[in-house]
Amino acid sequence: MSEVVENGIAVTREQSRSDGLLGWVPAIAVGYATILMPLLVFRTAPAVDDPATAAASSSNLLNQVFWLLLLGSIAVAFRHRLARLEEALKQPLVVIVGLYMVLAFASILWSPVPSIAFRRATLQFIVVAALVLPAFLVEDRRAQIDRLMAVFFVTIALNLVAVLLLPAGRLGHQGIYTHKNELGLIVAYGFIFCLYGMMRLGGLGRFVAAGLAAAAVLELVVSKSKTSLGLALLIPLLAFAVVAASRFLRINALFPLFFGLLACLFVGLFVTNLVDFSFADLSMLLFDDTTFTGRTIIWDFLGDVISRRPVLGQGYGSFWDIGPGSIVLTEAPGFVAVLLQGHNGYVDVTVELGLAGLLVLVAFLACVLYNVCRAPNDRRSGIAEAWLFMSIVIVTLCHNLLESSWFRGYSVVWMLFLLVGAWAQAGRRGEGSRRSGF
Repeated sequence: MSEVVENGIAVTREQSRSDGLLGWVPAIAVGYATILMPLLVFRTAPAVDDPATAAASSSNLLNQVFWLLLLGSIAVAFRHRLARLEEALKQPLVVIVGLYMVLAFASILWSPVPSIAFRRATLQFIVVAALVLPAFLVEDRRAQIDRLMAVFFVTIALNLVAVLLLPAGRLGHQGIYTHKNELGLIVAYGFIFCLYGMMRLGGLGRFVAAGLAAAAVLELVVSKSKTSLGLALLIPLLAFAVVAASRFLRINALFPLFFGLLACLFVGLFVTNLVDFSFADLSMLLFDDTTFTGRTIIWDFLGDVISRRPVLGQGYGSFWDIGPGSIVLTEAPGFVAVLLQGHNGYVDVTVELGLAGLLVLVAFLACVLYNVCRAPNDRRSGIAEAWLFMSIVIVTLCHNLLESSWFRGYSVVWMLFLLVGAWAQAGRRGEGSRRSGF
């Protein structure tokens, strides 16, 4: 009987196939956000910066049915793995995410719109449970990753057809989506998965991955999403350097990552002082204005809002897009009144759940980073997998400096980070078993 080694234990091919629906959950969830919803809904919807978040912000029957059915199906699928479920619920990442959700539901008590807060917190709980639990319950984690990779292959192929056949928008091509930035962001992740496929696959699979990687670059260029193009080209190189340094020096990847970022910061500060290059000049270089396309105006407004309830915030999902009488509609300057997010994930978390929520978020990020940064020196994780995890983590951390995705709806950015965190934590499952003699 053939065996593979996964998560530190011998896994038979039959056991891997026995994962059934649990092995397909990441691909189904991400495919819903990247392919199904855009094709069914977003082509007729008004353009917004984050359609997944926008769809989650209002009552959507298709959205509710999908996530409820997925969670219900998962509950049926893991009824024979209750022992492993109990183990999963004790994992640090699950405990921290659970604490955030407890805080989110508790915030209904002080939310100005408790019904909206309850609905959004419930959706987020379902999304988190549907993605995190299967990562701990499957025998073959790598099969989950490969299926997710296939989803991005299909996504890039569909968008290539759209780019070739459909006219571009005024600001850039949006593919099958409603905004060029969404195309750019999703294709940037797809490009990373294509590079992973070139390392992971052989023969024809590697050739297909290389061709789709070239298509992804074309889509990024025609989308005119400069930020996504920069992330797609630079972050994989940075992740590879971090993983390679970690393996060569046999140290946790946190050290080369931290010192690398610190070195970039000091070099940047030195150069800006040397040539008199200011924050406004950087914004002008990247976005052709001095306010990061209005983001500094948004952040000034949100800073004032945070100062009113600094500890517990306004309530989960209780600030943006909550209807008449909200602080946004009555006090926000100009264009800010029509936004659905604060264009900074860390700031938005603080607005909604205050410093308490931000501290839990920081603990969650630290947990994910710790586990992901152990992967390069973990014999159970290949270098391609370690690089993939590192790339997704760095992209997501950077993305949330200019956009918002932490604990927000079913944003692709958020789901990928959540999955990588769960996979990295689950990858350490065998350690405790070996120490305990199991």
